[in-house]
This record gives sequence, structure tokens and C-alpha cells, in this order.
Amino acid sequence: MNRITGILSLIVLTGCATLSKQDCMQGDWYGVGSKDGHAGETSSRLSDHIKACNEYGIAVDNNAYMDGREQGLKDYCRLENAFIVGLNGQPYHHVCPPNIDRSFAHYHSTAYTVHEDRAELDQLDNDLSSKESQLRDKKLSEKDRSRIRDDIRSLDRQCDRLRDDLYFHERQLDNLRHEAQTAR
Repeated sequence: MNRITGILSLIVLTGCATLSKQDCMQGDWYGVGSKDGHAGETSSRLSDHIKACNEYGIAVDNNAYMDGREQGLKDYCRLENAFIVGLNGQPYHHVCPPNIDRSFAHYHSTAYTVHEDRAELDQLDNDLSSKESQLRDKKLSEKDRSRIRDDIRSLDRQCDRLRDDLYFHERQLDNLRHEAQTAR
């Protein structure tokens, strides 16, 4: 499940790596940089924009882009944002200044774990519903019913373990949020 989520995220991010011709022609490089900074993009994102705009014969203002990105990163690199980014399932690329990078990464990692637990629990709940639905089929043999019941029991046990994990990780997250608030 986590591998599929990672692959899909990579595909989505790759698909968003280029700018449209209109974006390139608009030439708001400070704005593009600011948007990328707000999203926690690495500076290598600039090369994606350069490639996209080169296809249209349009040059990128690197300095304006980097100035905008720096401004965007100031908003992105607030410690409370680490929780938001992680809970939304977005990766952290270690773009924050060294003095907060470690804390940001730690807060993000804990929030991201909660996101993953919730996503996995949703998937297990869907699998469980599907098995319960299959069990209602009147045409099933007793052997198939028995196998489905075993699957349901197994999924129930997995859900119970995952709910315990989620509870533990949510408590960790609450403690870190409290720590971040008192550190201000």
C-alpha cells in the first residue's frame, strides 16, 4: 500500500513538473518561485521550469524565481506547518534552514505516520466491507464461505492492531504539537 502511494505521488509530481506555455509567457518568476517555496519544493524544481519554458523558447529569470522561492520557504518552514504537510501525506524534502530542519523533519515524520496509518486503516475497512459483501452471495459454497469468514477474522485482527498503532501515533503527534506550541 505504501509503495503504491509513493509511486502514485511520484507520478503526480512528475506530471506537475512542467509549466504551461501561458505560465512561461506570463513571466511571473517571483510568483512561481514563491508558489514552489510554499509547497516545499527543492531548488531543482527550477530546472524543470527551465526545461518546460525552453520548449517554448522562453527564458526563466532565475534570480526572481529564487527570491520568490526563498520568500515562500519562510512560510513553509514554520514548525506548525510540518504537522499539516505530514498529515496531508506530502513529502518533506529537507528544504528548511539547518536550525529547524531536524525538528521540522521529526514533526513531519510523526504526522506522516499518522497519515499512513489512517490510509491503511481506510484500505482495510474497504477490504473488510468487500469481504462482508461477498459473504452475502447466496451462490457461495460452504467452503468459500468458510474461507471468506477466515479472511474477515484476519482483517478484523489487522484492523485492531492498526487502530492501536494509530492511537499510539496520534498520542505522539499530540505530544509533539504541545511541545511545538510551548517552544514558541
